[in-house]
Amino acid sequence: MTTKHGFLLLTLFFLLPATGFACSCGTGDPPFEYNRAKAIFIGKMLGGTEILTRKNQDGKPLSIEAGKVRFRVDENFKGSLVGEVIIHVASMKGTSCGDYGLKRGVQYIVYGYGDDEQSLSTGVCTRTVEVESKYAKEDLEFLRQLPAPGTGGNLRGRIWADLRAGGATPLPKMKVHIRSADSQDQVVTTDKDGAFELKKIKPGKYQVEPEWPEYYTTDRPIVEVIVEDRGTAGVAFEAYRNGSILGKMQDVDGRPYNGSFLHLVEKGIVKGRSTYGHSSGEEGLFSFFGVPPGEYLMYLELEGTDYKKNKNYYYPGTFVQAEATPIKVGLGSKVEDLLFTLPKEYKVRTLAGQVVWADGKPAAEVEVMLLCPQSVKANGHALEFTPPSVKTDEQGRFQLEGFTGEVYWLEARATRKQDGKAVEVHSPTMKIAPTVNMENLKVILSERGFSNGCGSK
Repeated sequence: MTTKHGFLLLTLFFLLPATGFACSCGTGDPPFEYNRAKAIFIGKMLGGTEILTRKNQDGKPLSIEAGKVRFRVDENFKGSLVGEVIIHVASMKGTSCGDYGLKRGVQYIVYGYGDDEQSLSTGVCTRTVEVESKYAKEDLEFLRQLPAPGTGGNLRGRIWADLRAGGATPLPKMKVHIRSADSQDQVVTTDKDGAFELKKIKPGKYQVEPEWPEYYTTDRPIVEVIVEDRGTAGVAFEAYRNGSILGKMQDVDGRPYNGSFLHLVEKGIVKGRSTYGHSSGEEGLFSFFGVPPGEYLMYLELEGTDYKKNKNYYYPGTFVQAEATPIKVGLGSKVEDLLFTLPKEYKVRTLAGQVVWADGKPAAEVEVMLLCPQSVKANGHALEFTPPSVKTDEQGRFQLEGFTGEVYWLEARATRKQDGKAVEVHSPTMKIAPTVNMENLKVILSERGFSNGCGSK
């Protein structure tokens, strides 16, 4: 799959930098946030349960309050709040945003979020702002010119493709199906910017489904949204060219390796787009999807104790980049049957056994891990990107893959109910450096609390 940037926080199409706040947030415009918020009102801040001090723009101390904050509702735009209400405000203490709070006695436009009006919250990454602030102008203009209730809401969206062009490439003239809960299907078409909009539709749930052009694919073919009366819901789709690469990874003896995490980089381009491939978990098979046309080098990154000394091992089996075999992918084409052989010193070994509770009964659905994989050599490398892990079956049995030339700390972890409370338990950590396949390993969940991971090494 290709590295994706389109859905951090919300979609970049709908989000703007939060103005007037101490840290960078993604905040939608007023119509978008009106649709998301449960309640919106202007109210006077009466006091909070958490008092903080920060410096204002002149460097002078300023008292702010957070926690359970009381407001007097003066003007309501959404919801049914009246009188005095409590809104939870996170202080953000200890975060990169810095201390956050509101000033007592000041009027605010408050955007409250939550499942119901009895448990609303607001904070730094919202449009909540002082009424007298210059940043409130856009909100006040929108909120005080709302159409009449029952007008309906809007749905807007954008569709783009990741074409390795250094940014999102709009997809114009695409048909988009917007289906209501009663199966009515309305079709709109994207403009030159890949944007579309449907106005004054009945509030409720809608499914949004674009018709994709040939050679394109996406992770989310259908998106469900809720349109509020007088609000604007937003959706966004990111597409990829649907080229693919399929193959098998094995050791020098032909044993499959099922835990691969592979990199695909453009040949000859220093900072080209990266694509990542993963094992399917069976027979050593791996795959890359959403690969644009081009010529690539595929490699496995070996982890050192110092990440700066990590090594790349290239397809079909070399540490020398110049000896790597390039992989050519055409538009929408499929490259199959690649065979990627691991370095000769890393031979796949199976580690199998059973996990039991302290009373000897089989422990089903328990996580078993090979923690802290590392080379047996002082300055060597490990193949694993993350510690291998697996869940036990109904009889508590498990099977993991490790390598010769590496050392691991095998451990099982679980959570049990005891006297109505969740209790963490784990097995004593077992150091393993496999040279042959290992069977009948006995793992006992005999220790309470959280483990120290590799602390026993």
